[in-house]
Amino acid sequence: GILARGSTREEALIEASRGLTSIIVNPEGIVLTEERAFRASGSDDGAQIVDWLNEILFFFDTEGVVLVDFAIDSWTDREIVGRARGDFYDPARHEFRTAVKAATYHQFQSQKTPDGWEIRVFVDL
Repeated sequence: GILARGSTREEALIEASRGLTSIIVNPEGIVLTEERAFRASGSDDGAQIVDWLNEILFFFDTEGVVLVDFAIDSWTDREIVGRARGDFYDPARHEFRTAVKAATYHQFQSQKTPDGWEIRVFVDL
């Protein structure tokens, strides 16, 4: 799973996104040659966050793109809009770690803390 913290919920989500990527591959050596747009919708923060993280998995599974640099352009009560940059996965250059099927709602938490924001997400392997 992933426990991510940030001074804002946006920063916490960016850290959770980086955490998810680091479960799949070692992010060292990823060159920022590719960019993908994100639109994660849902009726609440939880649905939006899980959808956002599953978009990272979608791009890896369908296009072989490893995303490591994330930006959130807007976050409303209905959707998160943003983008991410990364590189095509190359087994000669990138260390594969673990296949991840999906981000889940199991013990999911997204909450304000005295120091900012915290997101906890478990993944299905």
